[in-house]
Amino acid sequence: MDLLTYKELDTGPEAPQHPSRAHRAWHALLGLGPTAVVFMVALSLGLGAIGAQVSWLPMLVIFSIVWGLTLIALGGVVARWLTPGRGRHRMAG
Repeated sequence: MDLLTYKELDTGPEAPQHPSRAHRAWHALLGLGPTAVVFMVALSLGLGAIGAQVSWLPMLVIFSIVWGLTLIALGGVVARWLTPGRGRHRMAG
């Protein structure tokens, strides 16, 4: 399913009228801009470096959570880049 179909499912007539907090958070995470995702990558790498030096388990858990969210956000940015549409990067070919 491409990003345009996915967005239509969420904004069309079949979309839920009152989405849950998790649903809204999921869309907010996938809607982050490239600058925010770069900041998240820097933050998670910094947390990983600190966690590896102090070997404190809660720090490694926080790093894992931030890194997982970063990967999801990075996937959203890449999906938006690959989806043709107005204001998107041009696709080769």
